[in-house]
Amino acid sequence: MDLLETLAEQLKTLQQQAQQIDAAPASGKPQNWFDSALFSCRSIALADYVAEAQRNLVSLRRKQLSDASRLRLVQRLSEQTAALTQAFRNTKIRRKNGSKTTKVKAVLTQISASSQQLYQQLSDIQEFERRLLDMIHLAERDTSADSVQRTLALHARLGRCRKALSETERQIQDLERRS
Repeated sequence: MDLLETLAEQLKTLQQQAQQIDAAPASGKPQNWFDSALFSCRSIALADYVAEAQRNLVSLRRKQLSDASRLRLVQRLSEQTAALTQAFRNTKIRRKNGSKTTKVKAVLTQISASSQQLYQQLSDIQEFERRLLDMIHLAERDTSADSVQRTLALHARLGRCRKALSETERQIQDLERRS
């Protein structure tokens, strides 16, 4: 098999790979894959770039080209093929990293949700503390024996509330240190 046939087979393989990549969702795909000095095509589809390289191969097979033109076309085809191959490798790497990025985003979303829950819990406990303090002030105005018992019970609840408040604040600090 001659070199042009080998190149044609390689471009055919690249065309199949390009179609697979183009069929995948567009997240993280570049708008223009290659430098304008390398390809005249401007597309988000890799298959269009492979098609341009295939057209260059067809031009190379024409007999009426001068040796200088043929040499320039061979060099361009070589650069295009190398660039396409590299783009396919990079796409595979992006896909692998994309799944890691998705996992990182999921963890960050979970941390954010946990953070929001903790801040909501903190707000609820602070509101409960404020209501307990109001109830204690009201109970202290009453000097009856029953009121003293109620005041002691309210102080015990206030102590547990403040303990929960401290624990929630500690959890928030731990979460913020980790993120």
